Formats: sequence, C-alpha cells, structure tokens
Amino acid sequence: MGALKRLMARACVILVAAIPTTASAAWPERIITLVAPFPAGGNADAVARILADGLQPILGQSIIVENRPGAGGMSGSSSVAKSRPDGYTFLLGALANVLNEHLYRQKPFDLRKDLAPVSQVASVPNYFAATPGLGINTLADLVARAKAKPGQLTCATSGVGTSGHIACEMFKRGADVNVLIVPYRGGAPAITDVMAGHTDFLAVNEALPFIRDNRLKGLAITSPDRSPLAPELAPAAETIRGFNLVSWYGVFAPAGTPPEIVAKVSAAIAATLKSQQSRDRLTILGATPVESSPKEFADFLAQESVRWETIIKEMNMVLD
Repeated sequence: MGALKRLMARACVILVAAIPTTASAAWPERIITLVAPFPAGGNADAVARILADGLQPILGQSIIVENRPGAGGMSGSSSVAKSRPDGYTFLLGALANVLNEHLYRQKPFDLRKDLAPVSQVASVPNYFAATPGLGINTLADLVARAKAKPGQLTCATSGVGTSGHIACEMFKRGADVNVLIVPYRGGAPAITDVMAGHTDFLAVNEALPFIRDNRLKGLAITSPDRSPLAPELAPAAETIRGFNLVSWYGVFAPAGTPPEIVAKVSAAIAATLKSQQSRDRLTILGATPVESSPKEFADFLAQESVRWETIIKEMNMVLD
C-alpha cells in the first residue's frame, strides 16, 4: 500500500509539472495595456495605436494604449519595467531607450535586466526640416546660415535624450556650428513651434507628413541612404560626413514575463505587420515595418547599444 501511495504521489507531481501555469494557459483573460512613453500625437503614440488595432483581433482581447511621457521616455518605460510580469503590460519602446542607457548617470531601471525584448516593429529615419520662413532649401544652406549667425539658430527636439536631441547634437558637432538646442515634451509640440516659426529647425522622425504637405521645409534625411518614402531628400551624410541616425520602435515586456506569452505576442506582431492596412499606416508616418523574433530583437539591441555608447562617449554627452 505504501508503495502504491508513493507511486500515485509521484504521478501527481509529474502531472502538475506538465500543466501550464494558469497565467499563460488562459492568457489573455483581460485587457492588455500597451504603454507609449511619449505624448499623444507623436510617432510613438501612432505606432502603438497601429499595433493595438492589429493585435486585438489576433489575441482576442482589448488593448489600450496608455501615454506616460516624461524624461525622454524613461518615466513610462520605468513603469513597465516595474510592472507585474503577467502578460498584461507591454512597452512600445524606441531608440531613446538605448540612448538613455548611455546618456544618464542615474537610471530608474536597467534596460537589459528589467525589460524582455518581444519584437522590433519599425525603423524610421529622422528628417531635418526647417520653418518655411527661414528661407533655406538644403542642409548645406542650414550649415551656412548657422555659421553666419553663430548662436542664433534654434534646433527643437522631441525631448532630452531622444533621437531628435541626439540628431541636433550630431548636427552641431559634425558641422562645427553653434546652435541653441531647445527641448520639448515630444515631437508634436516641437513640430508645432517650428511650423509657427518660434524655433528654426528640427530633426525628428515625426516630420515627414508635415514635409509632404509643405508645412515644414524638408532639408535632409538622417539615414545613410535615400528612402523610397522621401526620395527627394538627400542623406545628411552628403553634407556632414558620417551622419547616420535611424530611429526604431519595438515592444518590450517586463522581465520575467512567461516566454510562451512573449512568443505569442511576437508572432501576433509579425502577423499585424503583414497586414496591408498596418503597413500603409506606418508608411504615412515615414516608417518601415520590421518583423523580428525576441532573440533577433535582443541581438539588434545589443548592436545598437555598442554603437551608441561609442558615439555618445565621442560627443562627451552626460546627463544627470
């Protein structure tokens, strides 16, 4: 009898071990939150909403986009890093996440330890653009104007530590000019002020739709090559040697999220990005869809980290 009890107990242990955890087996049972760590109206917000619309029918659950701006994306990203890893909170991260790892002395979380890569979503270059009233047509014109009026031109950024901030710093140092860098709380308010002529120029990834309708004067693209989405814009590298900045967006989960949930969301993102409707909506933003597995996204992040650590050290940029 004792041997039978031991055998039954062992069988129960094996059976329980074979059953998936309730969280991952029944997931998703309730609303999922996708945090966009930048203000509404910018590309991060738009990409998050494109994703939410595509993922909802695939996952069979409502997805809400929650904007939590602040500190160049760190506030919202930190909130996700500290969330329960139960598959109900995700982050729409960006290049700013990698930049902040190397810009700030003090950070509220560790990107590599506290967040799990799920999938890259899109790549998008930044676009140099000026207020139409400035009366310039090319990036070379902007460099000449900045040299003629040292310290007088203003470069609007989408926030401290963002790709728009880094683009302005790269312009300033690469062209050897003195311009005033003005941070805003997101790309949308920066664009609004440049269109109104309150600031002179910018280099944000949200600018393409405003260049297309002539509310901003397009000067250059920050990718090393021309883009089919804006073939008329020459690469900034033709004016400033070695200029190369391409932003991106990707989804993260809190570290410790069950890998089967991460894999399921990654596959759902890939399916969303195959949708022509989603691709068309991204194209309007000037973005190119990028599908990747969690491992591919992790490898990409590692490469980005090495690259930007070197660039930021060369520019001697440190933020408190």
